[in-house]
Amino acid sequence: MKYLSAKSILPILFVAVATAVLAVKMYPEEITADAKSQKKPYQPGVAFTFDDDYIEDWYVADKLLHPYEWKATFFVCWYGCLTAEQKAKLHYLKDMGHEIAGHGYNHLNALKFSKAFGVKKYIKEDILSLKSAMAKDGFNIQTFAYPDGAGAHDAELNNELLKHFSIIRGTTYEQIPPESQYCYYEGSKVIYGLGIDDDYKQYNIPYFKSLMDYAKAHNKIVIFYGHKTVPDADEKLETPLSALEELCKYAKNKGLKFYTVNELAKL
Repeated sequence: MKYLSAKSILPILFVAVATAVLAVKMYPEEITADAKSQKKPYQPGVAFTFDDDYIEDWYVADKLLHPYEWKATFFVCWYGCLTAEQKAKLHYLKDMGHEIAGHGYNHLNALKFSKAFGVKKYIKEDILSLKSAMAKDGFNIQTFAYPDGAGAHDAELNNELLKHFSIIRGTTYEQIPPESQYCYYEGSKVIYGLGIDDDYKQYNIPYFKSLMDYAKAHNKIVIFYGHKTVPDADEKLETPLSALEELCKYAKNKGLKFYTVNELAKL
């Protein structure tokens, strides 16, 4: 059997490398898509998120739900008005494995404010001020949720905020078939959560469970959001603790993983 000399192998290697480089240049989409298709699938799960400054209520909820090994992301606003006790409870939640994230220093409607005063002013007054104030207290916030629900942002705002956060969350509504819902993590840096406060028209525990079933069956992560977690929900923007406990128990029994929003960015 004849062996090729090093001198004769070099031209072959050169041609092979040149061919590979040319293929990447000519068909970058195909190469990228193939690489993505080989990415290890993530474990199906659920991401619970809560907005505003209902810190005492979140603290009570964690005491109730801790046996289920749950995780949540708490998007905080009006940080300059928080008391030392509230900040201590946020640190407690962080130490328990939850994520403390941003919801605007003054809870401004990003789209309305930026239309009136410009995106740069919005970033300075509601984003950078929040990150700076929270960083001084040991909270390095990585993700953000837009205040004021659906329609409060656009592509320009998304692009600007993604310079400061790993993922940003909007909201979605309505009780539509699970396969048509927008509240799943799909690998995007802009995600949408479905409201679970009991004043929303889609509030329906069996329906929420059907979304978790769909996530389990299709290796997805369903994203929910609420506000104030209370024993008896009788006002707007309140998630009943009994409902939240039922959903956490269902998720755990189904083998769904609890995710924070920043963990989604690392998948």
